[in-house]
Amino acid sequence: MTKSTMSRRDLFKFGGVAAMGVAAAGALAGCGQPKLAGTGDAAGAAGDGSTYMGPSFLNKPAEITDFAEEHTYDVVVVGAGESGLAAIHAALEAGATVGVLQSLSIVQTAGNMGASIDLTKTSEAGIKAALSFINYKSDYRANMGQVETWARNSQEALAWWAEAAAKGGSESKPYDYVVNCNGHDVYFHANTYFHDEGHQKGALVIGEQVQEEGAEIFFETPCVQLYMEDGRVAGAIGETKDGGHVLLRASKGVIMAAGDYVGDSEMLEFYTPDAKGLHQAVDFRNGTGLKAAMWVGAQMCPASHTKMVHGEGPKVRFEMPYLFLDRHGKRFMDEGCCRMGYLNEFTNKYLAEVDFAESTAVKFFSIVPTNWQEHYDAWKPFSDISIHNAYRNVDPEAWIKGDTLEELAANMIAFADEEGWAHDYTVEAIVESISHYNELVAAGEGDADFGKRDEYMVPIEAPCYAVPRGANNIDALVDGLWCDDNFQCLDADMQPIEGLFAVGNASGPFFGNSNYPMDIEGLSVGRAITTGFATGRYVAGL
Repeated sequence: MTKSTMSRRDLFKFGGVAAMGVAAAGALAGCGQPKLAGTGDAAGAAGDGSTYMGPSFLNKPAEITDFAEEHTYDVVVVGAGESGLAAIHAALEAGATVGVLQSLSIVQTAGNMGASIDLTKTSEAGIKAALSFINYKSDYRANMGQVETWARNSQEALAWWAEAAAKGGSESKPYDYVVNCNGHDVYFHANTYFHDEGHQKGALVIGEQVQEEGAEIFFETPCVQLYMEDGRVAGAIGETKDGGHVLLRASKGVIMAAGDYVGDSEMLEFYTPDAKGLHQAVDFRNGTGLKAAMWVGAQMCPASHTKMVHGEGPKVRFEMPYLFLDRHGKRFMDEGCCRMGYLNEFTNKYLAEVDFAESTAVKFFSIVPTNWQEHYDAWKPFSDISIHNAYRNVDPEAWIKGDTLEELAANMIAFADEEGWAHDYTVEAIVESISHYNELVAAGEGDADFGKRDEYMVPIEAPCYAVPRGANNIDALVDGLWCDDNFQCLDADMQPIEGLFAVGNASGPFFGNSNYPMDIEGLSVGRAITTGFATGRYVAGL
């Protein structure tokens, strides 16, 4: 057998392999995790003669021992977003005292809708089918105990959020829908806030409420380390604006609700290498709390992490399998996979064409006939196509239109130029691609280029539309620290770390596919609120 000459340093050139080999593989049976480096250079010694060769964020800093302030609580929560606010409320309601470290000057949330299962309408078999459906959509990588926690508690948790937000004037516009999972109808209820500044308006109200109920929130004080005592996580250390440090001791546990790491480019390319080149939506979710947890032995979920990529042209989804034309005006795929949640796998190759410097290289157009509604009605019985988002429907008046193919192409180019897309469209290339597609349809011998389902092969004749597509904005990572069924963080031996829990996007594995599945609308926010709610109650009861 030929001996490999690849060094460990070489492995770090390959994002996914490196991610598994360093920070996540320790959570897999039979794999170890390299020792974190001590104070100093990330390439320095780990203290036992071995050499640390990982990314800088795994370089453990010197232990902080000098505190300007010390406070003691039953429960300490790191982060005041959806999951953090839910954890704070539930812990308070269970009788615990709660201290909170929040990196920003206000509470901060994201998203517009949160989903729950209506337990009054869904059968027991339906609930179990929903769990299986989510696991299937997660490439069977989901922790089913965590998913079941969401299923069993989501109705209560989301009802609390809606009621609490409404007290401050942020009224939910309810959206009820049904998803058939394994032949069982599962009834979902979602709180929606598209009309009212998203979840943020309600979050500000809830932030005030939990403080009135007794929670102490230390704003502009990010968690920079966790405090260890007698082998357990016994508190969280925050850094104030003047560089001082405050220690919040926790007698029962610390709940990490600090969100993801989308704002940290090094972490993003390490754990989610296929997100390279996408626009990072926020910089304040920079993985600070996750790093602090890893420095005490917590493991991240195996890479590549599930990413939520948004930013398509229409204000609502238009997911129908018409002709797709890439940044060159060429057809590039079987459009039967038309779901926004998965299209990044087909379009991220274009980022490399622009050296990952322009995220709009993933943008494309869907070329749509004027009788699209007839096709939607015909395809709906056997397809998961979507033309809406919650109660909002598509608006063809917002699409690009042309009375001839040449006019359509010219209008597409004008739109792409105005939007600043990275493209090299020409009228000739666009017209040629549409004409060739129509020739395939007219031949009646199926899709000789990509093998698309025959029913989807319909002619596109002028006048017709072009719908801007292509998601280039990475809004969130929905994988975080590896946790057990109780959302307690696990070490490299898959053993619970005493005193440390994680919820929302700081936790996992709830999802598992490379892209966030959008089959259950509002699942991400619903999961964040519910896991915080359930874990706050659980830790308060320890």
